[in-house]
Amino acid sequence: MAGFCPSSEGWGPLSPSRPVDFTVCFQHGALVSGLNALFIVAAIVRLRALSHAPLLPRELVAGSLFWVKLSLAVATLAASMAEFAIVLADFSRVCAFTVALGLQTAAAAAAVRLHYREQYRNRIASTPLLLFWLATVMLSLMRLRTAVSLDLVETRPSAVIANALFMLAALAVMALECQPKPHGLYQLPDDYDEDELDVHDDDVCTFQSPEERANVFSRLTFSWMTPLLEQGFRKPLQMEDTWALSTQYRPDVATAKFQRNWQAELQSGSPSLFRATMRTCGLSWALSGLNKLVSDLVAFLNPILLSRLIGFVSKYRTADAEPIENGYFYALAMFVVASVKTIAYEQSCVHNQQVKNLTKISYTTAIYRKTMALSNDARQQYNVGGIVTHMSVDSQRLADFFANFSHHLWSSPLQIILALYLLYRTLGWTTFAGVLAMVISIPTSARLSRTMRDMNKLLMGYRDQ
Repeated sequence: MAGFCPSSEGWGPLSPSRPVDFTVCFQHGALVSGLNALFIVAAIVRLRALSHAPLLPRELVAGSLFWVKLSLAVATLAASMAEFAIVLADFSRVCAFTVALGLQTAAAAAAVRLHYREQYRNRIASTPLLLFWLATVMLSLMRLRTAVSLDLVETRPSAVIANALFMLAALAVMALECQPKPHGLYQLPDDYDEDELDVHDDDVCTFQSPEERANVFSRLTFSWMTPLLEQGFRKPLQMEDTWALSTQYRPDVATAKFQRNWQAELQSGSPSLFRATMRTCGLSWALSGLNKLVSDLVAFLNPILLSRLIGFVSKYRTADAEPIENGYFYALAMFVVASVKTIAYEQSCVHNQQVKNLTKISYTTAIYRKTMALSNDARQQYNVGGIVTHMSVDSQRLADFFANFSHHLWSSPLQIILALYLLYRTLGWTTFAGVLAMVISIPTSARLSRTMRDMNKLLMGYRDQ
């Protein structure tokens, strides 16, 4: 591995001579190579998935904006090939630099192909391409900063210029990819006939929910709701100001999906409501848990960064002072961490609400259908109050458990462990005095919980009557 890294700094990952910077070999061998290899695999998978999608009308998708975007994508490929050729001439052997730029060139070629396929077969901006270009711009900016600090602008100006052109072209491609496609694409049926389609038909170009055409950045920041919020600021919103529900949130679609999964459970011989629910909204539930995990983990980074920033300020202009770059890094990192925590938390809430709504709809409809299918003898065993309670209160509580409380089963212990660890690092063994107080209060809390549960059961019994 030492011969694979031509730099004297080694693999690092942190540079011993430049503050707040990675070594050149780590940037190329790990970050650049890893990103481009991952994107090449994702592009292959995405291209195979798009090969089965129907072609969109050329009149709607083949506009001037697309050809400009494709030309800029080709420009990134040309800039990457130029930088690869320059580095290959300087290092006439296989090393971290040549492998990284070779993978970057292959990834740029895959991006050109994926741009063309996505334009003709996908109705929204490509998530793999947007994330790839964003990460590529950030890594290129990091490499430019390293090149400036190592004075490569003077010694190897051609490679630095090629990297800068590659970054600017990638930034332009990402900006154009964020632009929404024509409205008419979102009203086309899946089995449309391109020969019989009139792209100027008003019914085809009717605009519904903007969420269906929002890209990954718009979904993360909820910017697709901006027009509705601006309209609500100007005047009170009416029902006709809102848009139709997305297909996945429609009650008939959610109910049909749950019924299929429930029937499959009944045929298995050991039916499970949990498995049927997970098959219905398991993806949203998993995304909610992932976002909650990210939110919980980064929430503990801000106290650590704040402690480092306070230490930096206290040692400033002393013999033990840290480089000024460290202070900028701590301040910027606190902002980034707070932003990531907010985005992850809000996304977790969105997915929780999706799970809750889909689960409540599925359970309520299933109970209603079962009630309508009961025989006269079976109906004598249930009163109207009990059935209404099952449809409203019980289904709501089950939905709340799947959406919220199921994540607290693992999130709460994780937060307690991390908090105790950080407190132990700061306070030492005195931290466990608070733990002892928590343990002592457990019997009292358990007794209060049992009392509330018994009173709740009694209240539910009165509601059923």
